[in-house]
Amino acid sequence: MDSKTARLKEMYLELLRILEKYGPVEMSTQILTIKEILIYLDTANESENAMIKQVFEMHKSMSPGKSGLAEFHFWDNDFEKRSRVNKPLGELKQEIWDILVSEEYIY
Repeated sequence: MDSKTARLKEMYLELLRILEKYGPVEMSTQILTIKEILIYLDTANESENAMIKQVFEMHKSMSPGKSGLAEFHFWDNDFEKRSRVNKPLGELKQEIWDILVSEEYIY
């Protein structure tokens, strides 16, 4: 597995951990999609470019509207706890997105 796909796998594993621990039941579809992405990254025998394009398509399905992954933020009345979860969550989502839409993979 090439470096960007390996990094995607690491990030999706961490995203899965966060969603399973803090996500509401409404995130169950996104959790299943992340598991499918991880299986795909483990088993695909394609070029890195093809794999990233496929993961991009799978990833897009996790934000169908107002209740998707892109809009998810953990809520807790404790500001510190909320920050401890949302900061890495936001960074993960952004880094994943940056890899998926980088110029070298969109064409």
